[in-house]
Amino acid sequence: MTLSITDIESWQPDQLTVAGDHAGTISSGLDTAVGKGSSATAALAETKKWSGNAGTAANTRMDTEKTRASAVSAALLELKTAFTGQVTNLTEAKAKVLRLRDDAVNQQPPFDVQANGTVTADTRIAALREHADKANVENLVLDETFAAATRTWDLTNALKSAETVAGQAKTQVDTAVGKLEQAFTGLGDPGANVAAPPVSTAPASVAAPVTSKPSSNGSSYLTSGTHNNGSGSSSGSPYSGSYSGGPSASAPTGPMPSGDVAKWIAEAKQKLIEMGYKPEDIDERAIALIIQHESSGNPYAENRTDINWINGHPSKGLMQTIDSTFNAYKAPGHDDIWNPVDNIIAGVRYSIDTYGSVTNVPGVVAVNSGSAYRGY
Repeated sequence: MTLSITDIESWQPDQLTVAGDHAGTISSGLDTAVGKGSSATAALAETKKWSGNAGTAANTRMDTEKTRASAVSAALLELKTAFTGQVTNLTEAKAKVLRLRDDAVNQQPPFDVQANGTVTADTRIAALREHADKANVENLVLDETFAAATRTWDLTNALKSAETVAGQAKTQVDTAVGKLEQAFTGLGDPGANVAAPPVSTAPASVAAPVTSKPSSNGSSYLTSGTHNNGSGSSSGSPYSGSYSGGPSASAPTGPMPSGDVAKWIAEAKQKLIEMGYKPEDIDERAIALIIQHESSGNPYAENRTDINWINGHPSKGLMQTIDSTFNAYKAPGHDDIWNPVDNIIAGVRYSIDTYGSVTNVPGVVAVNSGSAYRGY
């Protein structure tokens, strides 16, 4: 780079300090969030509020998140050091360049200073020649020319020193940013190292679920505590165990839900009935089919592959609702999008409001007619 006096005059080294402090704050916040998530997840297992395969998967996921997040936190601290490490040198380099420039232009008459640090005595020499009647004027001209050359030497060297410091600062920041990007990429998909749940009993015609990954923010079902009704521990696989409820008159093709999913659907259905919804509009098989295709029964699934993610509001939870839809259809007291019961309630209310019943959801209708499932 070739820096001019104008470039250096625009420097704001204090902004690097602000950026460094911000990086440090993010690092500290990340450590706190991951620590809370890990502790809360462990507490669920210790109090037997979440056990079995689902509990094991949750703990494994949090261990993975903690390891990967630690690398990001360390990279953020290194970025903080890179931002702040050259602040003093940059401040001093800027001050020296401006001091030399100002001293030259504040002389009476002034020296002429160019942006590249070249100093001439043209204005001063012109003033001398206006008084050519004075003796030794040519000797005075030589003195001014020499003085300008000396100032040029000092100012251009100050510019070079400032450029060197700026280059060092940029290299340090670029290196730290590269390490941070590498650490962030290393986060990958935390679900990739979590043991897969037992094979679903869904029919062979069911399409593969949308690939999703857990949320990276602090709020999640894993850290939200027990279900709203205080129910006991979960039994593991979304499609293991049994369920005693019966299908509605218009039940779609597919198995009845079982295991955790059956329990969550039953709790949500009971709440919806209490709110005045018709039982026949809340078909368990249809809900289970939607859940299987949208999240594979994973209450902390987050879709990072579609347009919603790109637009900044990813689909979340069992029924893959975005925040605005969840907030519009959540039930009073059921406002945790990561809580499977709360998510089902909002998803079902949206489905009924939009399609009349869950059996009329386009994806359910498609599967019942032998076609592939499509999102709602």
